[in-house]
Amino acid sequence: MRERISPHDKWLEMVRDYPELHAYLDGLRPGQVLSGTVAAVENFGVFVALDDSPPHPFYAGVGFVRVPDVSWNYDVTVEVGQRVAGEFAEYDTWQMEARLSLKALQPDPSLCSPKPSSTSTANGAS
Repeated sequence: MRERISPHDKWLEMVRDYPELHAYLDGLRPGQVLSGTVAAVENFGVFVALDDSPPHPFYAGVGFVRVPDVSWNYDVTVEVGQRVAGEFAEYDTWQMEARLSLKALQPDPSLCSPKPSSTSTANGAS
């Protein structure tokens, strides 16, 4: 029977095997804006090769954007090779990825007020 490795032991193994990647990810701070190039688009999210990051040992990029964090508008897509910027949300220690949100750098459409019509007056009469 195979011995199960605990999440903590897996993380320690990854840190030992990939110290440069861990140091890079551990140095990131929530809210920091990171840029890179879309390296792969999957049905579950987008891998981003971040500028100045070491390579990821298994995935196409160190940055990862979940589908709901790509845009406020679900019709918006990204393509391999496209340059993107995203807000750093967290260091996913299990996958050794920088979780990003592209949407966080876009205005929230629910908070945008509609432009007043040119025929209305200050008191609302036309």
